[in-house]
Amino acid sequence: MNRLKSPYRHVMAVTASTLIGIAGALTLASPASAHHSVVKVTAECDTAAGEWITTWTVNSYAPEGVHNYRFTKADAASVVNGTATPFTIAGIAVSESGVYPHPVSTPVVGKARLAGDATEASLTVKAQWDNEWNEKDDSSASIKFSESCDKVATPPPAAANPKATVTADCDGDVAVTLENGAEATKDAAFTVTGTDGFNKTATVAAGKDTTITVPARNAAKITVTEAGQKAPIFDAKPAEAKDCVAPGEPTGSIKMTCDALIFQVENPKDGKTVTVTLTPNKGDAQTLVVKPGETKTATFKAVEGLTVTPRADGLDDSSPIEWEKPAKCTGPSPSAPPAGGGAGGPALPKTGAPAGLIAGGAAALLAAGAVLFVVARRRRVRFTA
Repeated sequence: MNRLKSPYRHVMAVTASTLIGIAGALTLASPASAHHSVVKVTAECDTAAGEWITTWTVNSYAPEGVHNYRFTKADAASVVNGTATPFTIAGIAVSESGVYPHPVSTPVVGKARLAGDATEASLTVKAQWDNEWNEKDDSSASIKFSESCDKVATPPPAAANPKATVTADCDGDVAVTLENGAEATKDAAFTVTGTDGFNKTATVAAGKDTTITVPARNAAKITVTEAGQKAPIFDAKPAEAKDCVAPGEPTGSIKMTCDALIFQVENPKDGKTVTVTLTPNKGDAQTLVVKPGETKTATFKAVEGLTVTPRADGLDDSSPIEWEKPAKCTGPSPSAPPAGGGAGGPALPKTGAPAGLIAGGAAALLAAGAVLFVVARRRRVRFTA
């Protein structure tokens, strides 16, 4: 009996074989396709260093229930002038057997610096998962550089190079010398502050300097700042001057005449200016400003009861000096009534020791001592002119 020849047999056979092939392929390929790695790379030019910064990313994929994996291969190479040279990538390296440091589906990212004249670079990896499945084929990525990465010199930002030198003199005044180094690339903006509101500013060009003087009364503490600096350049009480030589001391004297009270102040050449104000109880005050090397006098017309009070800035106490008529003066004291026993009567004879002479001499000595004290004390406390 002849069997019918169906036109679909061959088709059915082909279809069946195809289905069998697909099923076999799925059976054989599913684990492999489920376990695989994907490598990517990017690069940027670091012009400050003249190097390529390459960033390599590896993503791993595996079936559910597989948690970690390791690299069994991690080969990286770059090409410079036609020669391939291996390089390492931080974080992407072969792990020892049995150790699976990388979580599945979490990217592993590593960076590597390459020469600026590199023309290409590549990374090839293989993975093994913690179910002991080994990646069959290599996974890789490469990059080609169309141009070199050249170093570009970037000038540093403009900056001052400030410095301050603080020096006190023997009078307590302080010289603050402000400098800006020759290598500075911008002006230095200084501010100098002292006590009691002292404040001055100065702008100093590169390689230049200037000096600000802080008076002694403002120099208990000095602060020097510069606009580009976070901390003060100087912030303290200045050190006292050393090896100071005391100036010469002035001398004073008094002369009492029959019609005047005379004060004299003599200042040596190595002294300092002395200022003494003499105020009488009758008449106008006189002020003596005596510079080094000078001698000056003040004369007051003598009258009965005349006193003169010497004063100087900063002197806490000074006593009046009273004019006493010298014994040699035979006439009556100015404005005093005439001596004798009455109008037209004879004068009484003088007997006994010359009391007036003794008293007058003693008073003159006391007065001279008082003036000397005033002048000398004023020098010691350094009153200004």
